[in-house]
Amino acid sequence: MSLGEERLVKYLRFCDAVIIWSFGASAISMFGFHSVRVLGLALGFVTFGSVIKLGGVIVAYVVMSSRTSNAEIAPWIRQWTRAACVITGLAAVYAIVAAPDLVIRLLALVGFVVCVRLFRRVGPLAIGEKGTGWGHSHATGVMFFPGFLGPELDAWLTAGWLVIAIGVRVSMPSLFRPSEQKVHADQLKMRVLAVVNAQNRYHREHGSYSSDVVALRRIGSSLIDSLVVVTADDKSYRVIARDPGGQASCGYWTVTRMGERTSLEIEGVGAGQLVCWTPADTVNKAR
Repeated sequence: MSLGEERLVKYLRFCDAVIIWSFGASAISMFGFHSVRVLGLALGFVTFGSVIKLGGVIVAYVVMSSRTSNAEIAPWIRQWTRAACVITGLAAVYAIVAAPDLVIRLLALVGFVVCVRLFRRVGPLAIGEKGTGWGHSHATGVMFFPGFLGPELDAWLTAGWLVIAIGVRVSMPSLFRPSEQKVHADQLKMRVLAVVNAQNRYHREHGSYSSDVVALRRIGSSLIDSLVVVTADDKSYRVIARDPGGQASCGYWTVTRMGERTSLEIEGVGAGQLVCWTPADTVNKAR
């Protein structure tokens, strides 16, 4: 085994150690200390460890291939690189389809092109090479460290860890946001106005309003996030943006025809008026 391979194996083991430690800390925080902060931090380390592990082999392959011929690079490195290119390419395609911002879509497109070119650069592997493990490092592999599952399966397992961490992050964003963090009223107003603009565009296209935050984000702005709650029917909608610290809220409601009554009204606020309030206010505007 070359010096470069040995260093790469050590790097991958370090990444696996970070991921496994993070999963352990997550389990302890959930069933032991019941700390959402520790859970959020641990899942953040899972994300970090998975990303640098997937990217580490790609970088190592690019460096190695710039100094030596492709055939002289260890088969397991080329297997890992091919799998990592496929995983990263799929993530780029998802970003191109789902990302709300044009800049992110353009970056994802560039990333997809790079992955395709790199995959072609690695080239096909012979049947005998596909069964090649991790060389001498296989004897020292433990648990999910490199060598236990083989290059390609290990890469896909890493991708699975990353999907789990991101899935929890998206579905439970409060784990990654300190409870005492405050969002200024102006920031809440920007979120409300982003929804208003998106609803106007949606109504022009479909003739009704939508309560689907994801759909509104795609045609509106990334500001339409987990702080925003949208309720809508065919003729009216209401949007409430709340500070996660509970210090302030902003809201807006409207109907297609002024003067109509709707169950989505915000008490004490006229249709088409953007208003903000705090818990100290006497009127409960968001009930």
